[in-house]
Amino acid sequence: MQELLYVSALAASVFMGISIGASTVASAFGPVNSARSANVLRAAFLAGFFAFIGALTQGAKVTETVGSGIIGGEIATVQAALILFIAALLVIVSVLGDYPMPTAFTVIGAVIGSGIAFGNPLRYQGIFKVIGYWILIPFLAVGLSFAIAKLLRRYVSKENSERKIKILLLVTGCYVAYSAGASAVGLAVGPLTGLIPSTGALLLMGGLSILMGAWLYSPRIIRAISFDYSNIGPRRSVAALGTAAILAQIGIFFGIPISFNEAVIASVIGSGLVEGKSNADTGKISRTVLAWTGAFFLSMALTAGAGFLILGL
Repeated sequence: MQELLYVSALAASVFMGISIGASTVASAFGPVNSARSANVLRAAFLAGFFAFIGALTQGAKVTETVGSGIIGGEIATVQAALILFIAALLVIVSVLGDYPMPTAFTVIGAVIGSGIAFGNPLRYQGIFKVIGYWILIPFLAVGLSFAIAKLLRRYVSKENSERKIKILLLVTGCYVAYSAGASAVGLAVGPLTGLIPSTGALLLMGGLSILMGAWLYSPRIIRAISFDYSNIGPRRSVAALGTAAILAQIGIFFGIPISFNEAVIASVIGSGLVEGKSNADTGKISRTVLAWTGAFFLSMALTAGAGFLILGL
């Protein structure tokens, strides 16, 4: 039975990595495809490759946070499988419904819910650090993307620098994919730290899973996302994605996974303010914030409920 649970936990981790590769990493190359800086298949290849490199080189801190910074004690095998299956299921459902659900919110919520059910002590300092940064991200993203968009508007001519903008957008997309892999790999493998003591092995497994998801499933999502970015132009796309990558790197430094959906949406709003206004639909933003907050508590509740059910059997 223990062997079956172990295999199930590994399968759930791979499933989560594939989900991340298909959704989170793909967002880096939507605007690249929109600006015709790379075709869809090449974009998917580059996204997966750079995400894999990011996972291997910078994924350790976030993995440590997810594995031991949110709840104390050892995460049991059945507990790890439960965390990853529920979080990945919520993400996959959102992808199939073309509604982006923040992976970071669902995984952290599931980790907390599992701790409540399985009796692991909650590390409130770590929880507040993560949630505090999530709350700061929209404000940081609006300000930073506004500043970057202002600089690009001033120094990069839209009419005379089309090739330069395309190259800059491609480089930014690669950097975002790298940062996404580094930030998100811990969400896929962090719960397994008690099962697999080697961080290097965990990061390799998570990185390969993300690579697989990006290569197999991200082309469809890249095509869909490219239409969203086609309306804001390549310079605003550079500002939005560059901001998301910078915020991800700050989070990685402190071991905090971020939601790229949250960072990019706020960055698009900030870059739009350069033109004196933003096309943001405040009603839609409010509904999105409520949905994401609901996703956090839903994953927590589902994992806690399933955990109590398993322990009661």
